[in-house]
Amino acid sequence: MKTAMIRKALLSTLAASAVMTATPVLAQNVTFSVGVGSPAYSQGYGYGYNRHGSDLQYRAQRLAERINRVAWNGRVSRGEARRLSWEMQQYRNLEWRYARDGLSRREYAALSNRLDRIEYLLRQERRDRW
Repeated sequence: MKTAMIRKALLSTLAASAVMTATPVLAQNVTFSVGVGSPAYSQGYGYGYNRHGSDLQYRAQRLAERINRVAWNGRVSRGEARRLSWEMQQYRNLEWRYARDGLSRREYAALSNRLDRIEYLLRQERRDRW
């Protein structure tokens, strides 16, 4: 009788600890989402506008969507998707620093080149996989 009670208590404790351990993992974003939220997007940059708003904003958003899509479809490995996501995060950090006081032509060109590089990396990773 005492062993059965200990077994039940141990089982419930084990189940509770498994739930507590798994909860942070479940809260993580599995799709490698790389949103483009920056205060400068609502203000505009001054260079490269198109019908979608800022050219950089549009390109970064489309690139983030492409990375999410190929990661979700399995066209790139998880490690490659993580690396691309990290590259987008580095881009967003740089963009935020530059956009605080408005973009100069040089800063705009640097951000555009960074997006070109990430697009190139995405194409290369997709070719590696297939």
